[in-house]
Amino acid sequence: MLQKNTSGAPCTRDTRIIRLADNLGVMTIAPYGESIIHVAIFPSEPFVLPMWGVTAAPDASVKVEITDTESGYTFTLPNLEAQVDRATGKVSFSDARGRRLTELTGYGLSPAEVSGESTFRVSATFVASDDESYYGLGQHQFDMMDQRGRAVRVWHDYHGENGEGESIGVPFLVTNKHYGVIFDNPSRTTCTPGVDAQTAWTSEVGDALSFFVVSGDTADDIYFAYRTLTGETPMPPKSALGYIQCKQRYRTQDEMLAVARKQREKGYPCDIFVVDWDHWKVRGDLDLDTDYWPDAAAMCAEMKSMNLRVMMSIWPRFMKESRHYDALESRGWFMKDAEGNTVYGIPEDQRGAVIDTTNPDAGEYYWNAVREGYATKGFTSWWTDENEPDVCPYPFYLHAGTGARVTNIYPLTHTRAVYEGHRRDMPERCLILSRSAYLGAQSNGTTFWSSDISATWDFYRRQIPAGLNFCATGFAYWSSDIGGWQPLPEKPERVPVKVLLDPEPAREIIGLHDDYPELYVRWFQYGSFCPTFRAHGTRKENEVWSFGPEAEKILVKYLKLRYRLMPYIYSLAHNNNRTGAPFMRSLWMDFPNDPNVRDIRDQYMFGPAFLVAPVTAQAAESREVYLPAGASWYNFWTGEMFDGGRSITVDAPIDTLPLFVKAGSVIPVGESIQHTDQKQKNIELHVYPGADASFDLYDDDGTTYAYEQGDFSLTSIKWNNAAGKIEITGDKAGLFSGSESQWLKIVARG
Repeated sequence: MLQKNTSGAPCTRDTRIIRLADNLGVMTIAPYGESIIHVAIFPSEPFVLPMWGVTAAPDASVKVEITDTESGYTFTLPNLEAQVDRATGKVSFSDARGRRLTELTGYGLSPAEVSGESTFRVSATFVASDDESYYGLGQHQFDMMDQRGRAVRVWHDYHGENGEGESIGVPFLVTNKHYGVIFDNPSRTTCTPGVDAQTAWTSEVGDALSFFVVSGDTADDIYFAYRTLTGETPMPPKSALGYIQCKQRYRTQDEMLAVARKQREKGYPCDIFVVDWDHWKVRGDLDLDTDYWPDAAAMCAEMKSMNLRVMMSIWPRFMKESRHYDALESRGWFMKDAEGNTVYGIPEDQRGAVIDTTNPDAGEYYWNAVREGYATKGFTSWWTDENEPDVCPYPFYLHAGTGARVTNIYPLTHTRAVYEGHRRDMPERCLILSRSAYLGAQSNGTTFWSSDISATWDFYRRQIPAGLNFCATGFAYWSSDIGGWQPLPEKPERVPVKVLLDPEPAREIIGLHDDYPELYVRWFQYGSFCPTFRAHGTRKENEVWSFGPEAEKILVKYLKLRYRLMPYIYSLAHNNNRTGAPFMRSLWMDFPNDPNVRDIRDQYMFGPAFLVAPVTAQAAESREVYLPAGASWYNFWTGEMFDGGRSITVDAPIDTLPLFVKAGSVIPVGESIQHTDQKQKNIELHVYPGADASFDLYDDDGTTYAYEQGDFSLTSIKWNNAAGKIEITGDKAGLFSGSESQWLKIVARG
């Protein structure tokens, strides 16, 4: 391994960038923001790095101070500083308060040949303190919150490391010590946080070592830095925050319409229905089989008349018999093998070739085909299934480079192709449901989900930390398939001694799985407090009335609660658009001074007010809930108040999701509606006293990008706890164009 040492190395610099060189290579240090430093180490002269997903450039407006001392060099930004030791080459990072954040102690470029090209294996080692915890790195379903002490594979894997569910590799690690590291390398990378007092990164392919250190006093400061580097998350259509009805699968146009009509006849809230895979004659047609979907345009029009939108599953796979295969093959726009031949699946999966959307021209073709086949018929949002892609590019070749070099970028370029085409050609905001992600994919109008998980209590339980770490990686929108995607096996692993819901009304759907209605209800309760709220699964029926009247009553309760909370949730979406901060939040983000929350994996904050504690044990009718220190807490259902910093046992009968509200909260609550096109004219401000509070209530037209030109309303709400008064102000406290008057009513909850 090449071990850098800058002893005696000359240092050249302009007023903004340090460049250190010796016979072993060149190190550059550059500012990308007031709290963002980029470090790169090249084997020889610096060159332009691809930086997949990073859209920012060095920031010329940031004040930079560079000093040269006897011991080394100091690179100072307003909120972050790097000190380079002249003798050892180590780089230490401190924040504006003088707190030592971390230190780069070792780094190397080891020559290697991978996929036929000469390259380097890249490594870097950072100091890890004893009380440091680590979050992010994408989605990993191994039931961990704090990832300290584990080697994490940072690459996409449909099966996961041990078959525990799909892994999504995103090289962004966030700690509880006021900093994060973005490791700029899309090849197969391993990160070992906090092992033997160090955090090590190793990547299989790279021409240089490249990483960013970002810092902040709060977790939200770190996510603002991530947003600065990789792009903002657009406002989703408001419908994306409502209920999405889906199953594997609605097989015909008539079947979907019948379910949609029944949803409306029952008066149950819903905004989006989904047409899943196998709706085509041939995979790759990017069109519907008219034997089963004879008039998709008429179907979408009827759905629209019921204020329901339709999402379409679009795959990146093309069979030879499909209408687009020959055009793509003739242009060389499929993933290739070492001999330059199209990779037509793999031996155990011959379901077609993968379009190479790392090539922008192929991406443009793909969107145009989607628009022609689906958008012209009235479909408005896109499910980019299998976009890891599921035929792993690692041993193959893409336009952007060898599969080994750019293993992780496909979901970034694939969703970008769809997003950019949609924004150009369609008036309604883009919504993409993506199965995988990479740095910057949040800027493509995306929400994500945890793939084809099993319908078990174990998989359900592991969704909570998996989703929290994924959101901690800088992605606001995520969900799991409520109820699990995989079909229930013929025989259950065990027969429960006790079940909380009568299984008999659902027997035709659940088979011998007596506890499944209970599992579905518990999962649905959790899903109603996820950023995206979507049911899915391989079941004969999968609607809220499918699991018996007892279950139906409970499911509708949470459907209606979700929609009553839409003013709160939509305002959280605005805050994410503005700041980059996720709103499904691990407890360490909001309670950094409470060490007890660092590895809590089954509770989280949903925005600034709600503490959510899902029930994940079969037949449980109570659970222990830890109430973080530094606040008092109200039981949402009973109004009882508790001091923080302790655990309590909470009643949780089958109709109750344990919910607490932080004292010092204002929650805007609207009237019941059936879909988000209905305006909630009468907003109640539910005040939970005990501390001062503030909340920015946001609204816009919910569908277009007019908000980017300032067409929105923003109402600033402040609660003065000592005075017992609320103040409502703001430059945009009035209306956005086309809106109706908004009446705010104060409701005391304390």
